[in-house]
Amino acid sequence: MRNARPDINESTVERRTDNATGTTMGQAIRRVLCVATVVAWATSADAQAIRGTVLQADSSSRAPGVIVVASDERGQVVARTLSTDVGDFDLQLPGAGKYTVRLLRVGFRPTAVPVFEVPASGTQGLRLVLGTETVVLSAVTVRTENVCGSTEDTGRVLAQIWEEARKALTATELSTGSRVLDVEWQAFQFLMDRAGNRSRDQYVLPHRGATERPFVSVSADSLLRDGYVVTDGNDLVYRAPDAAALLSDEFAATHCFRVEPPAGGRSQWVGVAFRPTPARDRMREIMGTVWLDRATAELRLLEFAYTNLPPEAGDAGIGGYVEYVRLATGHWLVARWAIRTPHMVVRTVGGSAIPGGGRVDRVALAAVGVTGGELLSVRRASDSLYLADASLVATEGSAVVTPARPSACGAAYRPGATVRGKVTNASLPAEGAVVSTTWRVVGASADVTLSTVTDRRGEFTIPCVARGVPLTIAASLGDLRGAPSAVGPISGGALAVDIQLGPVPPR
Repeated sequence: MRNARPDINESTVERRTDNATGTTMGQAIRRVLCVATVVAWATSADAQAIRGTVLQADSSSRAPGVIVVASDERGQVVARTLSTDVGDFDLQLPGAGKYTVRLLRVGFRPTAVPVFEVPASGTQGLRLVLGTETVVLSAVTVRTENVCGSTEDTGRVLAQIWEEARKALTATELSTGSRVLDVEWQAFQFLMDRAGNRSRDQYVLPHRGATERPFVSVSADSLLRDGYVVTDGNDLVYRAPDAAALLSDEFAATHCFRVEPPAGGRSQWVGVAFRPTPARDRMREIMGTVWLDRATAELRLLEFAYTNLPPEAGDAGIGGYVEYVRLATGHWLVARWAIRTPHMVVRTVGGSAIPGGGRVDRVALAAVGVTGGELLSVRRASDSLYLADASLVATEGSAVVTPARPSACGAAYRPGATVRGKVTNASLPAEGAVVSTTWRVVGASADVTLSTVTDRRGEFTIPCVARGVPLTIAASLGDLRGAPSAVGPISGGALAVDIQLGPVPPR
């Protein structure tokens, strides 16, 4: 994974570049349940589960895209799902006992179901009716901010805004893996010089299939321990948060939050700004804002920047963004995303500028790498649910990336080979491991890395791999690593590789 990563299938949100050089939200945010619901159930002879239908307030219209959450007697969430396009849901429970169900949807107060008991053998069939009390996100002005704290009034507004953002992020997570949607999107990669000119080294990779994450972050534990920019050999790895990372307890415990008034052309928006807690001031972290539509409470945009970067990175806009879209089916998807990372070089400076006429090495910003992607279309059977409003992949500064619409693997390195294999940990399939393959394109100024995530069987497939050049293949899962292995040029159409994970050797 060197410098840039145009990703196919699921991919880690990481970018690599040459290495030249008070009160938290977890304490402040509280959920409030307010509206009861009509419940009816029957018992069948299946395993413990909750199945049923979510209805609108008229008790007859089906309600798609509603988050259904089941909690045990201790208040811990044990299962959650998203109602289908016809309002149906299926929650698998860990066992018999007393449970509470909540219904969450953006723009409305949560609907609470009274506690009910699930028998040792049986399936609860529920008919749930949504409440109608809406959420209004007030316009706010923030004058002062305590160190990682807020006034009581501001804290209530903050909690309300963040709860709406959490609903949309949760729905984004639950929408992943939906087999009823057919999505088309493109990943891209390119370099920009300091003047903002895009290099000729551009890669556009198409993808089409069932709903998947366009990217996936490393684990919340890893982000907590190592931060968002880590050193790996001669590389710096830039990480970014996905929905799961933003929803994690670790993120809430390590960031301060405040209400962010709108700026520029976002007069109808309101945001939750976040920054690292004082205890993490010296770590390479992220700060940014989650933006919502004030009228509908719908999540619009996540913007973030990296902290404690080398001063040579200057004002190059190092960071990223994620835009979200809600479909008519209730599914939430990532509409487009991008991450910008610095490419640093060491230059030797001499002459009269150096006292004594000597020579000295200085670190300088050579270019900015941009990797991202855009959702192009979403279909369900013959119905079109989403179509990008412009024929472009992304806009970065003044440069527009025009989709090449290449077949298979893109014009930059067509035709491509496919790398397949299996990742194991102690002889067991390793689900969720990140597998990457890296190579250097002849004449290009940066390496190309493609990555994916293993499925439940520990298996992976990486298409569009270059033929005729040496490859490096590596895998990771939390603190476990599969030692990078050099592979000779692929002459045929496929390569099989199996990887065994193990602990990271001490340095």
